[in-house]
Amino acid sequence: MSSPHRRRAPRTAALAASAAALLLLAAPSTARADEAAEPIDLTLLATTDNHGHVLNWDYFADAPYPEGEELGLARLGTLINEVRQEKGEESVLLFDNGDAIQGTPLTYLYGYREPVTETGESHPMAAAFNALDYDAQVVGNHEYNYGLELLDSYAEQLEAPLLGANALVAGTEEPSRPPTTMIERTIDGQQVQIGVVGVVTPGVRYWDEAIVEDKIDFADQVATVQQYVPQLKAEGADVVVALAHTGLDPEGQTWDASALQENLATSLAENVPDLDVVVAGHTHQDIPETIVEKNDGGKTLITQPYYWGNSVSETSLHLVPSGDGFEVDWSDTPPTAVSLYAHGEVAEDPAVVAAVSQAHETTIDYVNTTIATSTEEMSGATSRYEDTALLDMVNQVQTETVREALAGTENADATVISQASPFNRDVVFDQGEVTIRDMAALYIYENTLLGVELTGAELKDYLEWSARYFVQLEEGATFDPETDTNAWDAEAGRAIPDYSYDVIDNLDYTINVSQPVGSRIEGLSHPDGTPVADDDTFVMAVNNYRQSGGSGYPHITDAPVVYDERLEIRQLLIDWAIETETIDPAEFRDENWEVVTSSPVTEPSTDPSGDPDPGPSGDPDPSPSGDPSTTRSPSAGTGTGTGTEDGGKLPPLADTGAGPLTALLLGIPLTVVGAALLRRRR
Repeated sequence: MSSPHRRRAPRTAALAASAAALLLLAAPSTARADEAAEPIDLTLLATTDNHGHVLNWDYFADAPYPEGEELGLARLGTLINEVRQEKGEESVLLFDNGDAIQGTPLTYLYGYREPVTETGESHPMAAAFNALDYDAQVVGNHEYNYGLELLDSYAEQLEAPLLGANALVAGTEEPSRPPTTMIERTIDGQQVQIGVVGVVTPGVRYWDEAIVEDKIDFADQVATVQQYVPQLKAEGADVVVALAHTGLDPEGQTWDASALQENLATSLAENVPDLDVVVAGHTHQDIPETIVEKNDGGKTLITQPYYWGNSVSETSLHLVPSGDGFEVDWSDTPPTAVSLYAHGEVAEDPAVVAAVSQAHETTIDYVNTTIATSTEEMSGATSRYEDTALLDMVNQVQTETVREALAGTENADATVISQASPFNRDVVFDQGEVTIRDMAALYIYENTLLGVELTGAELKDYLEWSARYFVQLEEGATFDPETDTNAWDAEAGRAIPDYSYDVIDNLDYTINVSQPVGSRIEGLSHPDGTPVADDDTFVMAVNNYRQSGGSGYPHITDAPVVYDERLEIRQLLIDWAIETETIDPAEFRDENWEVVTSSPVTEPSTDPSGDPDPGPSGDPDPSPSGDPSTTRSPSAGTGTGTGTEDGGKLPPLADTGAGPLTALLLGIPLTVVGAALLRRRR
């Protein structure tokens, strides 16, 4: 429960109550008007993009995270309590910056399979946050993944306000969530007020369109914060903080309020007078401190904690008297921010562990349910650069589902293809028992399945966009997956995450990474060898994150939808495995694409007469190498970490990204260590 001194109350009411209590105790006044104010220190702690990681437990591996990679809100709780003890509870505020209730089997079970809206149980994330006594939180894009009813139930269980100033009731200017909160503290006998405004990246309108359409509109983040900061200052805020579920602006981006841009943390800092601190997130990057010069000459500090409970950021503010209140000191003792990390010798906070222990055990039982048997081991370690059986299995199930649904319709004879992405580099199906945990590790997002129409020309553009994922190499060079994947996306300002790379089944093609972006797809053809023509038509099975614009693929958002039964892809895989009983790759294996660094060598052309063109010796001129060859990608897996929303060691994001019923569950969620992902992010 929140301590009484943490309750948010108007300054006048708090002063009256305080004065009455002090008179009864005959104690000296804490803030007499005739006494000069003294500088005080304020500490802001923040987490973001937790994505259901409460305990240091990998539900996909059924084990703790490895030594040196420990994480989770429970570990952060120990660090948070240490700061409170050191600085004094009254001088420490604790915030969360969104994307909390999607991302692990724990949150999936209580948000979707057995939702708390039906069971009446406490949401494990609400229980964990309450155990740590948060002061304010903001919705992330993934908070919408499980529907508005679930979001409302979760918000009601939280003891801290869940903000969302730019998430408006459709057709109105009225926020659907509280836009701001005012927090009052007494530090060194002096009262200080901290105003907080919360905004979320407006990509929700795409990623969870089916959930928010005609219910929630999303306004520009910067314009919204510009609206509310003056109100907070007028109400007496000494310090103003924006909880902004958005990343730093991509390099070269110019803020355009009409564009409803995804990542605007830098623009917030630059364009909002009197805004002191921006807590950023969404992109899963570890950026504890960024100082930004405002357009009006002032400064703002941006802090972005690391995702999945890897860190809590600690921002230190020195406040000096100003008028009848305080202001942030930017001259003698300017603000600083550092990250406190969960890995290493950090114990889990017992209160957090106790708050989720029952839900944790229930989740472990659920994910370890056996659903089928595999005839051989299948690994996803190389799926981002090599055709693997696991992605073939995903595409097989998606293709079958859409094809069966189209039977008896005008599209019954359509050529059905399917897309899939390498979400998790660590997934392995052992020979023998296959569990729900294995399927959850393979398909980490709660995406749903659609079928859309694409032409051959559009499909070629789609595949070219996917092939951006690879670094361009010299002709004939040796491909190295450690250095030649996750190419840098200058526009997004990050490496392209694994979850943004798609493979297609039921058509053959090669990806020639010696060619520039836009000219890499070669030999795109039907299984019988017939080249795909520009006017060929296909129905592509696609997840809702991608179809809604996740990762910016061309044509897909405007493609005619011919199938959409809102079926969750992970559950389709589970149901298929249960029905199949024995998973045999021989039944669905389709090695239809490869990565190469040179085009096949072709035979020399003949002259118009039809006679061979003689070489210097008079004999037909042979090909340079004697026989055609290509340089294939390595077959051995060298991936590290989980493929997703965010590179090097790519954790399963975030939507990037869109939401579980989006994907992110996307989106997410997802580059180099910590990069993220949307039309992004997951």
